[in-house]
Amino acid sequence: MDSIAYFKILTGKLPSVNDSTILHQLERQCEIIHVEKGESLVAFQSSNRKIYCIVQGSFIRNIITSKGEEKTVMFHTESFCEFLKSYDTVYFHQKTNYEIKANEPSVVIAVDYDFFFQLIKNNRELLEFYTHKTEELFLAVDLFRNFQLGLTSEEYLKWLYENYNFLFLRFPGQNIASFMGITNVWLSNLKAKITF
Repeated sequence: MDSIAYFKILTGKLPSVNDSTILHQLERQCEIIHVEKGESLVAFQSSNRKIYCIVQGSFIRNIITSKGEEKTVMFHTESFCEFLKSYDTVYFHQKTNYEIKANEPSVVIAVDYDFFFQLIKNNRELLEFYTHKTEELFLAVDLFRNFQLGLTSEEYLKWLYENYNFLFLRFPGQNIASFMGITNVWLSNLKAKITF
C-alpha cells in the first residue's frame, strides 16, 4: 500500500473538513512508519512529541517497573484507541515512563503534535474530534481500572471477554495476564473455569 492509500485511511477516520487546505497541510506533514513486531514505536525514557494514528496493526503500551520488568497497561489497534501519543512528554515535558511496542507488523501515520495542535485549533470539526478521541481513551483507561479494582480476577476476565473480546484474538496471553495483574498460569486457570 502506498502513502496516498494510508492517508486515505486516516482521512476516513477524521470528520468531514470543509477547508481542503487543512487536509493538504496535514498530508504534507505526515510520515508513514512501518514497525516490525516487537519493535518500539515510542521508546522508554524518550521525549517523543509525535501523535500517531494506527492504520494497520496493533501495539502494546508497557510501563517499566523499578526492577526493569514490563507491565502491560494498554492495548491499541487500528479500531481501538488508534490515536496515541506520549502524554508525559506532550503535556508535562518529561521523558516517557513507558514504551509502546508493536504487537505485530504495523503501520502508523505520524505527525508532529505541535503542528497538529495548531492545525486543529483553527478547525472546529477537528478540535471536537480530537477532544472526543482523547476522552474516549481516558474513558477506556478509567473503565479498565475501575472494573479491575472492583471485580475478582474471574469476574474481570468475564467482563473483558464480554466487552473487549478482540483483545484475546489479537494479543498474547502473557500481555493480557500482565494487564490484569495476574500470572500467566492464573490466567490459564481462569480461562479453564469460564465457559462461554
